[in-house]
Amino acid sequence: MPGFKFLRITLALLIVASTLLSGCDKAAPVALAEQKTWVDVVIAARSSHAPTTVLTGRLEAYRTAEIRARVAGIVEKRTYIEGAEVKAGALLFLIDPAPLKASLAAAEAELAQAGATADAATDVAQRSKQLRDYDSISIQQYRKDLFLEKQLRAAEKLAAAKVRSARLQLDYASVTSPIAGRARRAMITEGAMVGQDEGTKLTTVEQIDPIYVNFSQPAAEFLALRKATVAQEKSHEPMPVNVRLSDGSLYDMPGQLLFSDTAVDPMTDTVAMRALFNNPDHLLLPGMYVQVEFEHPQAKAAVLIPQHALTRTRTGTFVMLEDNGHARQVAITADTLEGKQWRVTSGLSGGERVILDGGALSNGQAVQAKPITSNSNVADRQ
Repeated sequence: MPGFKFLRITLALLIVASTLLSGCDKAAPVALAEQKTWVDVVIAARSSHAPTTVLTGRLEAYRTAEIRARVAGIVEKRTYIEGAEVKAGALLFLIDPAPLKASLAAAEAELAQAGATADAATDVAQRSKQLRDYDSISIQQYRKDLFLEKQLRAAEKLAAAKVRSARLQLDYASVTSPIAGRARRAMITEGAMVGQDEGTKLTTVEQIDPIYVNFSQPAAEFLALRKATVAQEKSHEPMPVNVRLSDGSLYDMPGQLLFSDTAVDPMTDTVAMRALFNNPDHLLLPGMYVQVEFEHPQAKAAVLIPQHALTRTRTGTFVMLEDNGHARQVAITADTLEGKQWRVTSGLSGGERVILDGGALSNGQAVQAKPITSNSNVADRQ
C-alpha cells in the first residue's frame, strides 16, 4: 500500500508539471506579440502641382517725389487734401509771393536801365565808326567807344538773366507736384518759414498704381528660378506671382516677376528681386509687409509627407517605412515645405507606408501599423 500511495503522488506531480509546461507554450506567442511597437502610418502622396516658394517682401511705391521748398518765404496756403490723389502739375502749397514780385519788378527796372544805357553806347559807337572812316577821330577813341558798347550790352544781358531768375523764383512760390499720385500728410503748416538754409521738405507724393514688392531670393534657388522664368518667357506665358496680405487673404491680382539686381549680397547670400502689381483700389500701401508666393513650373515631381514623419540628423535626412511588419529606414531629400508638408524630391516614389514620429525606431524593428491615416488629414492636424 505504501508503494501505491507513492505512485499516486508521482502521477499527480507529473500531471501538474505537464499543465504548467503547456501553459508556458501558449503564453510564449503572446509575449512575442507584445514586443511589436504600435505605430501610426500614412501613405506618401505624389504632389499634383509645382512647388510654391514663399518669401517675405515689403511694398514700395512705383515712383516717389519729395516735395521741397525751392525758395525762401512764408507758407501762405496748403491747397491739397492730405491723402488725396493729385495730378502732375497740381498746386500743393503757396509761398507768399509779395517779396518775390518786388524782386522781379526791381530786376525788370534794372534791365530797362541797362538796355537804355546800352542803346546810347551803340549810337556813340556808330558815330565813332563814321568819323573814323573820315579820319576825324583817332583809332584809340574809336576802339574805346566800341568796347564800351560791348560792355554795356553784356550788362544788359546780365540784367536780363536777373529778370529770368526773379521770375523763376516767383514761379517757385507756387509749389506743384512733378508726378501724379497720392499726396501724403503735410510736414509744415501755414505760416511756417521755409527754404532759409536748404529746401524744406513739405510733403511726399507717391505713385502706388502700379506698386513694387521687394524681396530677397536665396542665391541657391535663384538659378533654377531664372531658368524657369526664361522658359516661361519663350512660351509667352508669364510666371504668376501672388502676394498674401497680413490677414492671410490672397491679393486677387497676380503680379509680374522682375529681376532688379544681378549680384549676390555676400552678407546674406541672397539676390534682391522685385515684382510689379496693379493696385487700382490702393489696397496695397508702401511699407506693408506681405508674403510673396510663386511656383516653379520647371521643377521635378515630388512626394509629400507630413512634417513629423521626417527626421534630420548630422548624417542626413530620413524617414521610417513600415515594410512587412518591420521598420525600414530610407534616406530622402526634402528641402522645401508645401503648406504643412515636406516636399520630397528623392528617396520616395509615392505609395510608401510612412511611419509618423519614426525617429525613435531602429532599422528592422518589429512594428504593428495602426489603421492607415489620410495624408491630408494628418497635415491638417499639424
